[in-house]
Amino acid sequence: MSDKVTLVVDKREVTGKQVAKLRQDGLVPAVIYGSDSEPANVQLSWQDAQRIVREAGRHTPVELTLDGKTSTTLIKSVDRAPARRDITHISFQRVRADEVVTTETPLVLIGESESVAAKAGLIILPTLEKIEIRVKVSELPDKIEIDASKLAEPGDRLLMSDIEIPAGVEVVDYDPELVIASVWEPAALEAKNAAADKAADEAREKEAEASTAESTETSTTEDQTEVAAEEPAAKE
Repeated sequence: MSDKVTLVVDKREVTGKQVAKLRQDGLVPAVIYGSDSEPANVQLSWQDAQRIVREAGRHTPVELTLDGKTSTTLIKSVDRAPARRDITHISFQRVRADEVVTTETPLVLIGESESVAAKAGLIILPTLEKIEIRVKVSELPDKIEIDASKLAEPGDRLLMSDIEIPAGVEVVDYDPELVIASVWEPAALEAKNAAADKAADEAREKEAEASTAESTETSTTEDQTEVAAEEPAAKE
């Protein structure tokens, strides 16, 4: 099981539009809910919010203490400001140690530097960084490791079937053929990325052209409507 992260939070008295003042004061609003208990509005410092999200993510239990009472929780959602990406709100869900939860856990490649592929200057490219799992809270892994030391040639791959799933953990939508990582020659990967960038640029250009055409058509229709409205009525 992953180590628990602990934090003491304060009760939050303000709600709605008034929470904007909290954020100006360096505080982050949050809510604790679940386990047949009443939701609790709380607040924590900006520094604690950054730490708790960084250390716990959505896969490590968080021990929250409010008014002397401690609850085991998981972070269910984190809201951020669109521009600066500052945390603006956190939702914590209460859980029991024996409760089965569905959550995400990181996939971590190990042994890359020991592989023939890496020693030959090839690139081991991860294609999946996390997977969704079902597991008891008491058995939550903080990560799942995959051995990449046997990768050797371009085209070699690690599949989901190569993952050693810990006991008590069930992978949601398990697909044994799903590619976790693959080996590429640097030139081939560069060409692949260039082709993907070109395709993305062309798609954006087409979208922009379509948007411009639609805007022009709408403007023309509106102008015609205004002209028709301004024309004097025909004399009888």
